[in-house]
Amino acid sequence: MINKQYCIVTETYKPEINGVANTLGYLVEGMQKRGLSVQIIRPSQTKADKGNKSAQEENITVPGLAIPGYAGLKFGLPCKQKLKDIWTKNKPVAIYVATEGPLGFSAVNVAKELKIPVLSGFHTNFQSYCNYYRLGWLESAIFGLLRYFHNQTKGTLVPTQKQKDWLCEHNFKNVSVLRRGINAELFSPNKRSLDLRASWGANEDEPVCLYVGRIASEKNIALLGKAYETLQITHPKTRFVFVGDGPMRKQMESNYPNIIFAGMKTGEELAQYYASADIFMFPSKTDTFGNVVTEAMASRLGIVSFNDAAAKEHLTHNESALIAELDNDQDFIDHLRTALSYPTKLVQIREAAYQTAIKLSWDEIVEQFIQQLLKNQPDSSKGNTYDDAERVNSFI
Repeated sequence: MINKQYCIVTETYKPEINGVANTLGYLVEGMQKRGLSVQIIRPSQTKADKGNKSAQEENITVPGLAIPGYAGLKFGLPCKQKLKDIWTKNKPVAIYVATEGPLGFSAVNVAKELKIPVLSGFHTNFQSYCNYYRLGWLESAIFGLLRYFHNQTKGTLVPTQKQKDWLCEHNFKNVSVLRRGINAELFSPNKRSLDLRASWGANEDEPVCLYVGRIASEKNIALLGKAYETLQITHPKTRFVFVGDGPMRKQMESNYPNIIFAGMKTGEELAQYYASADIFMFPSKTDTFGNVVTEAMASRLGIVSFNDAAAKEHLTHNESALIAELDNDQDFIDHLRTALSYPTKLVQIREAAYQTAIKLSWDEIVEQFIQQLLKNQPDSSKGNTYDDAERVNSFI
């Protein structure tokens, strides 16, 4: 019997809430819509988490340990023999390794040994986190380890052209761009709620600035505290709303009691939070992409960001966003002030960002992902994937 199953190895997967899990969720859903079967190998998150299996998705769990500072998440432990047993019995068409932990290293080594095509994804700038946790002396070593890991695979997928150029400059081999899409049915300006705005103490004419994401040092969250203090002087009616959780939440709540900390939100509730705000603040300088930016764009918010990741890939300063240079935190605050001071300009920027977002379809990106997996097939195995290739081509 010919195997039609693809495999994704990852430290994180739905229903966990983060950019990697969200991206993989959309890719897997798109593959399943095309009749493809996907195997997910991931760490178990609780003692009761034993994985599951359906007609099109098989979840296999492996042992893991908690990630310090990331509540509810684990990294997978080395499990070379278990992976070898699984894939010897049922050899996947191709493997995508989304995370670079011990589990990922085991997966790459076994895939090479069994001659299974394996691609990797560079989803997180782990090396950049070092400077935010007083571990700058480790940055070079971590980056070297990441480069070694990715260069063992057939290729590395990244979300932006900037990320590709940067990795290629640092001797990463066979890097390709796989952009991110947006679920414009879920994230939509139609979800705007006056009742929710009222609960924040904002009427329709009083601006709301929103942040969605991890409340942590590596997200440059302290800059939003500084921005809040500055803007309260000139725009005292502005509300700041933070959606998310993280190690700095308690400290931020203590320092800024008038900022609204809503905690984690998902699905329709999250979409309503986006649509009910006016300005989206994205202070991070470490994200490889930032799915929250495109979610905010699709919700017709005015984006204030640094010239990096999703903003650099999809937005233009003064046309569809207000974008600060990476080395200029004051510029970020000044752009927030501009967004609050010129409502007509803000309306124009919001509409331009929205028109860009609704063109970012996951359908096209899923097709590209499958093609990337298929093109790395060795000649000896191409005969096993003809149905998959025909199915993919029929959708292009």
